[in-house]
Amino acid sequence: MCGGGGSKPPAVVQRDPAAEAEAAANAAAVKANEEAATRRKRKQESSLLASGAQGVKGQAGASLLASAQGKDTLGS
Repeated sequence: MCGGGGSKPPAVVQRDPAAEAEAAANAAAVKANEEAATRRKRKQESSLLASGAQGVKGQAGASLLASAQGKDTLGS
């Protein structure tokens, strides 16, 4: 009794290569967008404006050039 007469043939899995490629491309795009958003957020958080730096102004808001001369603003 070789071959076992009552067994079913194995099921064949049908694959759509175009659908698999599209799904992989969508997953890659989502991952790339998340990484770009993370980099953009990190860059914004580390900018001088976000960290509260005063730029060319001193602590009181006076110009550094004017404060070097003992004035609050440039001019007379």
